[in-house]
Amino acid sequence: MRLTASHSAAAALTVLALATERVSAAVSTFSLNKNYAPNDFLSDFEWYTKPDPTLGLVNYISQSQALASNLTEVRGGSLYLRVDTTPTALQGRNSVRITSKAAYSDGVYVLNVSHVPYGCSVWPAFWTVTTDYDTGAWPKGGEIDIVENANDEFPGNLASLHTEPGCTIPANISSQLSSSTVQYTDCSGLTAENTGCRIQMGSNPPTWGAALNKNGGGTFAMVRDLSSGGSGISVFYWQQGDEPSDLKRTSSSVQPSGWGTPAAHFDVAATCASDFGPHNIVFDTTLAGTWAANTWNQSGNCAATYGAITDQVAYNGSSYSTAYWQINSLRVFTSSSSSGSSSSNNSSSGNNNSNGNSNSNSNSNKGAAVRGLSPMIGGAALTGVLAVVAGVFVLVV
Repeated sequence: MRLTASHSAAAALTVLALATERVSAAVSTFSLNKNYAPNDFLSDFEWYTKPDPTLGLVNYISQSQALASNLTEVRGGSLYLRVDTTPTALQGRNSVRITSKAAYSDGVYVLNVSHVPYGCSVWPAFWTVTTDYDTGAWPKGGEIDIVENANDEFPGNLASLHTEPGCTIPANISSQLSSSTVQYTDCSGLTAENTGCRIQMGSNPPTWGAALNKNGGGTFAMVRDLSSGGSGISVFYWQQGDEPSDLKRTSSSVQPSGWGTPAAHFDVAATCASDFGPHNIVFDTTLAGTWAANTWNQSGNCAATYGAITDQVAYNGSSYSTAYWQINSLRVFTSSSSSGSSSSNNSSSGNNNSNGNSNSNSNSNKGAAVRGLSPMIGGAALTGVLAVVAGVFVLVV
């Protein structure tokens, strides 16, 4: 049957109504499972020390190295995770990537931050990912990007999902969101560009970068409710002090159905629940890599300011003075059927040995595809290992 304009409009309204109903209808209460105070990260997270799977120009260092060099610090009730700012770094810059020892499934993940990393060549993320991340199984088990951006290319925070092929979200769901926009609808992590299904959150109030930091930061909450009749996956954001009453620091339970419209919603409970398994929680800041390098020339004044992205990384350490996380708290609320447990596969984090070397010399099979665009830097395919010769980043194959 050929649909008329009126039929199309009616169909769109029906889809929107169903999506809206699914977001608000399920009333689920989640109980506090884990409250990560700043000091708890030192014992409950592992410092990843393997080569960056996204081919970033960074050296992820051990906890002991990070503490000694002030790239990890607990001070004034906050955890700081920084990037090295020494003037010259010809073999990539030291940075920090941490992974939770515990794994969680359905729940509410609540992050309060005062500062997120930002700037040219900077690609930070707060995300959850399958516990099989480093076995070559990805995207099986799924990935949820909660806070992410690269080169400050977008004015708002980006939330996205990466799954096996076949999972999609409707494009018109953007009309129900709080000034947010659906950018991509295909959640597959195996497409050529691997954007995943992605939603750009609004910028009033600011949800990203210098504007968010100037505003004192805020609270991001990711709701994962993939049970039968569940609401799907949503990301909320509030300025400091505007959080719902059940998100106070002393709250023992939360009820997201009372929080109003999310800033980003993925209506996948009925269609893609099997794509998501137990997840570890990850914070990282990489530089360049498959995403930031590919969008370098489209990202504001980055190329005009620094020339090549490799030049910024190698010779402009002071430009990374704002590339740090200031984390005040992380809380995980779960349902009784979805409690946290120790991850059965700790290979995703590497060993926290004092010299920063991992027992494994291989990258994840997920390779350059993870959380970014195709494995290219400056138009050249990356199929080997990045190295530095005479101050120039080259590819050793």
